[in-house]
Amino acid sequence: MKVAIIIASLLFSLNIWAQSTVEVKSDSIYKGRGIKIKLVTFDDEKNGYDGEKNSILVIEQNIKNIKSVILKDSVFSTIKEIKFADFNNDKIKDVLVQNISDVRSNWTYYLYLYNPKMNSFKRVKDFEEIKNPKYNSKDKIVESYVVSGQNWVGFYKIKNNIAVDLKIEIDDGEYFDRDYKKAIKKIKSKK
Repeated sequence: MKVAIIIASLLFSLNIWAQSTVEVKSDSIYKGRGIKIKLVTFDDEKNGYDGEKNSILVIEQNIKNIKSVILKDSVFSTIKEIKFADFNNDKIKDVLVQNISDVRSNWTYYLYLYNPKMNSFKRVKDFEEIKNPKYNSKDKIVESYVVSGQNWVGFYKIKNNIAVDLKIEIDDGEYFDRDYKKAIKKIKSKK
């Protein structure tokens, strides 16, 4: 019986040590909100495909020593990177958590939009399908620049916290500038 308890204790200890945590205090971004973002990795061995998760994203708030969890989500992240960028044109940065990078270094991210009125974050569904996302604030769209045999750009819109593929793609070839202008014109005409 004592041997079983010792083995269980050792396995439990090894599991705790196997975890790693990336922690970001975001006082410079969300001033006076006491927001801290943690990415706790519990399984570095998973490859992240077919819906596997290896980390828990926790966004906490600590105001006057009162801690509360604002958001908790299961994600997969290969390099455990947390970035900030505005993806909804409100001039306040949102949270990006690195997801995967494919063979051509096309990076994907989970996106959590910040709502300052509610002091909350909401995950954008299907955003992690967009490769190398960049927000075009002028035209209020997300652009995806994909490196492949033939590089190309795709366009997305965030509607009701869902990343919507606008089904417009252009090749990064000889006529890129012309085709880009046509694509933007087509997107604006659909509004």
